[in-house]
Amino acid sequence: MENEVRKLCATLARRKGGRGRRFAPELRRQISAVGRGLRNEGQSWFRIGREIGLPGETVRRVCETAPGFVAVKVVDEAGSRGLVVVAPSGYRVEGLDVAMVVALLARLA
Repeated sequence: MENEVRKLCATLARRKGGRGRRFAPELRRQISAVGRGLRNEGQSWFRIGREIGLPGETVRRVCETAPGFVAVKVVDEAGSRGLVVVAPSGYRVEGLDVAMVVALLARLA
């Protein structure tokens, strides 16, 4: 893990940063891999951020953000009533009609 941390620190040092600047997708993957690895070792987000040179909250957000598309399994259930909405954070809402789904999505946006 120490080698990955060094590589990430070198990459971040070459990057022109600044408030509000987005990370490239590959850099997000690197930050996420290193951050999750260090988190699994028991380090706090603050300490991880300090180690790689980013705010701890930024590292946490990058690590906890879903990376684009997520694999799903489509199942044809005979007893299904209405639509089912599953949020990226894991919340599941069942039994909605189309109008209710539109209203739900509008309030979440």
